[in-house]
Amino acid sequence: MSKYKVAIWEEVSGFIDVEAKSKEEAEEKAEELMYEHGVETLFYPPKESQFTHDEDLTKYNGKHTHRNAEVLTCEEVSE
Repeated sequence: MSKYKVAIWEEVSGFIDVEAKSKEEAEEKAEELMYEHGVETLFYPPKESQFTHDEDLTKYNGKHTHRNAEVLTCEEVSE
């Protein structure tokens, strides 16, 4: 059996609900959440996040609306 290095790409988008005093603050909070937890985790938080994270990620009501993924390249690697 051969071994391959495969380049993959994924784009994911959607919505989360954030409480804030202004649009700018909401955008800052969303950016912090994305970098801290990752977009996919915000859309699909593990149920145990209610008990194992400092904050319950389910409270952001993540709604995944778009996904695009593809294989970019594939090359055999020598062992």
